[in-house]
Amino acid sequence: MISELHPGFQFGPYHLLEQIGLGGQGVVWSAEDRQNGRIVAIKFNELSESAQQLVDDMMFEKQSDRLLNVRHRHILPVYDYGLKEKVRYLVGPYVPGGSLSERVRKGLLSLDDALRFSAEIASALDHLHGQGIIHRDLKPSNILLNLDHRTYLADFGLARAVSTTTQDMHTGRGTPPYAPPEQHKRLEITPRSDIYSFGIMLFEIFTGRLPWDGEKILGIQQLYSDSELPDPYEVNNHLPPLMKDVLRRATSADPVQRPSSAGEVMKMIYSIFNMRDLFVPGNFINDDFEDQAVDIAQLFEQGLDSWKKDPRRAGLGLTKFAMIHLHQANTRKNVQGEPGRFMLFHALMYGYHDEFWWERVPNMQDRVLVSSTLLAQKNEMIAGRVLEHLVKTRNIHIGYEGSTATLLSSMLEMAGRSANPTLAARLLSGIRFLMPSTTSWHDSILSPSQANLLGRLAVEDSALGDQAAQLIGHLHSQPALTALLQQAPSGRLVHALFEVRETAHGLPAHVRADLRLRVTFEWIVHRLTAQPARLMMAYALAWMGATLGIGAQVYLTYRLPEFMDMVRISSSLQQGLIVGSIFGLGIFSTRVVVERFRGVNSLLRILLGTLVGAIGMNIAALVLHVIFLNTPPQGFLIMLACSLIACSYAIGSLFRKRWFAMLLSTIITFTGIVGSWWLHLLLSTSVTGWTPLFRYEYDWSVMQISFSALIVAVSMGVAGNLVSLSFSQD
Repeated sequence: MISELHPGFQFGPYHLLEQIGLGGQGVVWSAEDRQNGRIVAIKFNELSESAQQLVDDMMFEKQSDRLLNVRHRHILPVYDYGLKEKVRYLVGPYVPGGSLSERVRKGLLSLDDALRFSAEIASALDHLHGQGIIHRDLKPSNILLNLDHRTYLADFGLARAVSTTTQDMHTGRGTPPYAPPEQHKRLEITPRSDIYSFGIMLFEIFTGRLPWDGEKILGIQQLYSDSELPDPYEVNNHLPPLMKDVLRRATSADPVQRPSSAGEVMKMIYSIFNMRDLFVPGNFINDDFEDQAVDIAQLFEQGLDSWKKDPRRAGLGLTKFAMIHLHQANTRKNVQGEPGRFMLFHALMYGYHDEFWWERVPNMQDRVLVSSTLLAQKNEMIAGRVLEHLVKTRNIHIGYEGSTATLLSSMLEMAGRSANPTLAARLLSGIRFLMPSTTSWHDSILSPSQANLLGRLAVEDSALGDQAAQLIGHLHSQPALTALLQQAPSGRLVHALFEVRETAHGLPAHVRADLRLRVTFEWIVHRLTAQPARLMMAYALAWMGATLGIGAQVYLTYRLPEFMDMVRISSSLQQGLIVGSIFGLGIFSTRVVVERFRGVNSLLRILLGTLVGAIGMNIAALVLHVIFLNTPPQGFLIMLACSLIACSYAIGSLFRKRWFAMLLSTIITFTGIVGSWWLHLLLSTSVTGWTPLFRYEYDWSVMQISFSALIVAVSMGVAGNLVSLSFSQD
């Protein structure tokens, strides 16, 4: 199971953040305890299935129950423990100041710090022994520090529960340089075994080094000789000469000769320094939240100062940021200025509650500045995260000056350098989404290097190249287009220019006429044939609506007394299908011209769409009157009605809302049908003169005529406008 742990893994109530320690068969992870709202450290140990392991497991549970009740100012508390899927885990607070081992490696401690650290560790160790618990692995790396340099004895009580199968992580032998002889020989371990380790650790605290620089191990030497600890005065001549006597007694090979407690060792040290005992609070129940609040305040201050100096190099770390987040999220609402940018920067960097901080930092300028800084790091995962937030925030618009220009530059450069074509295409698409389109071609939109980069990207025969070409058209960048013209091979050039034209709705005059003609032809063909399923559906519905309407018109006006006569039904169906197919084509053609060629002048599209549609509708009416009614039309009423109906579909197609197009087409179609009949009655002196779109009986009432016309108008108006033919990018 340990190998399956990863950031974001949910282990019970713990949301894992990052691995902060590794050794042997175990790992340490930081995690967010979402049940209690705090950041914790979890130590995991993989278990074997041996009989010894079963004994160890029982001892672990018994020992851990006792550890849960240990409370001391300088002992790291245990929050939780358990066994799950052959993994033992122990949960405690996360302490952000590192370990005493790290502090010692930075340089020799001052005498005051050395004495204070030693006294605090001694107090914690004696308290642990008083609870009947032996640490068994005392060493500087198991002493943690908070940011106020308070020490915490950690990783205690586990050795008794850990079998020999996990020696590298934490074993019965302890850590060799600090382990006493009896621990190396696997003899009985007592509290005085910890005193030995404490003595070795004191040597390191006061001198900054292990005995013999770690090249020899005292505990092993004492198994075969009368070896003693080297004189610490020889390493640090600021120490009293008697210091060697104290430390040699603490590290005696014979446990009986060692002091009975760590406090006794410290009393001897105070004595040789001529000092009074340093008071260390003992039985004190930690206020973990108060301690963490102090650490968090310092973390925030230190992190903010470092970030101000150089945001690009700021490396707070996910775990520390998580601590700050939990505190800030509960104490602040909207945040502006540098604190807000600091929080948003790290939230986006780590993908940790980034949605939360994007909302908490509402200032658009702050968001843009942070996004620019993060994109400049050229990290693809972070870039994808930033881009997602930018695109979702519709009121951010990047431009050509100030911080937004930096953001534009960062996005373009990353798209050009990215080895991930999907991310690069997303970045270009994001620029297009965030930047307002210009209406005419310009020279000064992009810098020369940016224009050349964009032109070079558009040369690629790929989805990324198409995105780059579309962006050139969106920005109307002449230099980028020139770079494309200069670099693109002939096989790619026409299609790339087609993509440019798609978004620019035209090409500038300096593009060769033959290229413009070829691109325009390809553009027209593409517009007429793209999304064939949608085209087929739109025509099928227009045909169905026209068939239903015209069939109903024929059926209602048929001169047979029997309403359900089969001849009447078959004639209505035949005429409806044939005439409806042609009339539906007129409706469909009108809509294709207007909706598929957005970007062309609206008035021109309306006129052309009306003309094309009216021709189809007139042909349908001609077929109806000549072939089925045997009355060749006279006058211009049919042409007028068809033109009016076609115009209604053309105007309706300008609008995105389909219900409006349906309503307009229905009303105008009804008006055209009824109006042509009314004009026929008004102008004609004979039955065949001034032929209307549809004929009715002269003795029909206005209600009968309106009912029949309404059926035709609703059928055509609704079905003919159901499917949108527009492109999503228009």
